[in-house]
Amino acid sequence: MNILEECKICPHECKVNRLNGNIGRCRSTDKIKIALVSLHQYEEPCISGKNGSGTIFFSNCNLSCMYCQNYEISQEGKGFEISIEELAKIMLEQQNKGAHNINLVTP
Repeated sequence: MNILEECKICPHECKVNRLNGNIGRCRSTDKIKIALVSLHQYEEPCISGKNGSGTIFFSNCNLSCMYCQNYEISQEGKGFEISIEELAKIMLEQQNKGAHNINLVTP
């Protein structure tokens, strides 16, 4: 059984079938959705190194925090869908730009 058929990925365990396009509390489907990709320079030096941390901001979140600084991507779902292959290509591009690491960020 695919874990997205009866979704229990997060602690809310909403059990929606994300493979059929249903949306649970996190507002996510079965597609990868990202809002931003960048070399982030403003972390501690041990995290960002001298070239920056290759950050990939994912859209949607299951928390709905009232004071979320990233509400446009966490609650409004701004961003664009990509394939797994495109995500891998983005990671390699960040590596080629000299990223100190790849930082997968959820809002």
